[in-house]
Amino acid sequence: MPVLDALRALSSFTPPPSLPPCDLAELADLLEAHGLAPLASYHLESRAVGAGLPAQFREKLLALYQGVVNDNVYKVMTLRGALRASEVPVVLLGGLAAIDWLYPHLAFRPLGDLRLAVRGEDGAAFAAAATRAGFPAAGTSGDARVATFTDGRIRFSIQEGLWPGATADPALFEAAVPVPAMGRRVLRPSAVDAVLGTVAEQAATGLYAPLLTFVDLRELLALDPPPDPGAVRARARALGLERALLGSMRLLAGFYPGSAAAARALEPDLPAAERAAVEAVVRSARDPGRLVHLRGAEAAARAVVAPHGA
Repeated sequence: MPVLDALRALSSFTPPPSLPPCDLAELADLLEAHGLAPLASYHLESRAVGAGLPAQFREKLLALYQGVVNDNVYKVMTLRGALRASEVPVVLLGGLAAIDWLYPHLAFRPLGDLRLAVRGEDGAAFAAAATRAGFPAAGTSGDARVATFTDGRIRFSIQEGLWPGATADPALFEAAVPVPAMGRRVLRPSAVDAVLGTVAEQAATGLYAPLLTFVDLRELLALDPPPDPGAVRARARALGLERALLGSMRLLAGFYPGSAAAARALEPDLPAAERAAVEAVVRSARDPGRLVHLRGAEAAARAVVAPHGA
């Protein structure tokens, strides 16, 4: 797929001097759909790769970049005020964890859903502190392990584990790392848990996940030191994420060949039938032209997500 080379170029932190040939209208749509437009726009406006490209193409991405800058700054500053009132440990998840850790600029990654992990026994204390900070509870999603809070402008949710509805996960909190800039009791996941949190997020879409999440994985596997492969595989086994891990690593290697060796090192050893089921989903999901959506992904998700302990 010719446009994939252009997607790779503009989602690199060090883009090449020129853009591979492709349909620019298709590229702009895919960059937006996959959450990569802000990073691409930064490169187009500040690096040689943007030279000579049509103004209409650049202006569309620049508008998305400016929107993400404003949105991210507002959300981070507002949420920081709420979290500083908390007296219980809170683990940042998803984009909240990645943005100041894996990305060199706040605008490079849309935050997406604002999700936090809070121990079940700390939920009431956290809710009370959030209410005092102006974020009363806005209800639950039908799962007692997930609750939402809002000040009328932004919303965030709390959950007990790496993904919504996951059971209590003490290991997540034990391995987490402090993030003092966000609050005295605020943490981010370990690299191992960040990998598996991203894998779980991708599995929930049947691996039809935005390329932005594969950039997250690319950067996690490039950390120094990188996540320990044995620890990732063991934790995936404990969480029932082995099939999801295999699928995510296969797709990461395809989307970003520079990460292929690191991705292969994390692949779990699965029985042939399970491996075949995952590979079938991977073949279907490897085309980034399939715009990201959740409807219709349920069957694929069942193929890559195993129940805990299964």
